[in-house]
Amino acid sequence: MQVQSPGFNKRVNEIHDKYISIISPFIMQLEVLDGEFPVEILNEIRAIFGHLSKCHLTDVDEIIERNMQKAESHMKRAIVDCFKYMCFAYDDKYTEFENKYIDIDLSDVDNGDFLPLLLCKRKVAIDELIEAKGLELKATNEDEIYEKFEAAFNAYAEVYNLVYDSFEKLERVKKKANNRETTANRRYRTGTIIGLGGLFVGIAGIIIGIIF
Repeated sequence: MQVQSPGFNKRVNEIHDKYISIISPFIMQLEVLDGEFPVEILNEIRAIFGHLSKCHLTDVDEIIERNMQKAESHMKRAIVDCFKYMCFAYDDKYTEFENKYIDIDLSDVDNGDFLPLLLCKRKVAIDELIEAKGLELKATNEDEIYEKFEAAFNAYAEVYNLVYDSFEKLERVKKKANNRETTANRRYRTGTIIGLGGLFVGIAGIIIGIIF
């Protein structure tokens, strides 16, 4: 095997750097959020290092360049998949958020600013993801697909971070709502008991009147 050129070594180092600085952190986040490692990303990683191995097993420049380009393409695809699955993971977390606060009025959170901002960011994120998936289906320019999924990921991250950063405020509103509901239920139960007590007293009086 021939000694590779500095340009080749630089490209290999860039692939390794992207794996360590971009893909690995994404994988850790996905494992935390979803508890799993998407097989699509794993397949891209296998392809990357498969092509790099082929580069080191030949002295033919054309074969080296062809496999180098394929490795770079799979790296870009792996990052796109990271963006995509992070969007899905964030969307699942948003659904959990909706279910958790489904009966809670959030219109007062952050002086009324939270809900309109959240809904606006949510719409932007959905629109960005739909556009990105549309481009992916059309198999258009690889760089354009990368940029659109990155934009969708950033939009979904803003939604997630807004909810996460507002957790204490959301919980305070939920606690107040639960306290109001508990108080109302307590009053209802007390009123019911008093009402039933009056009914029983009335019935007892009628029975006593009949007997005597």
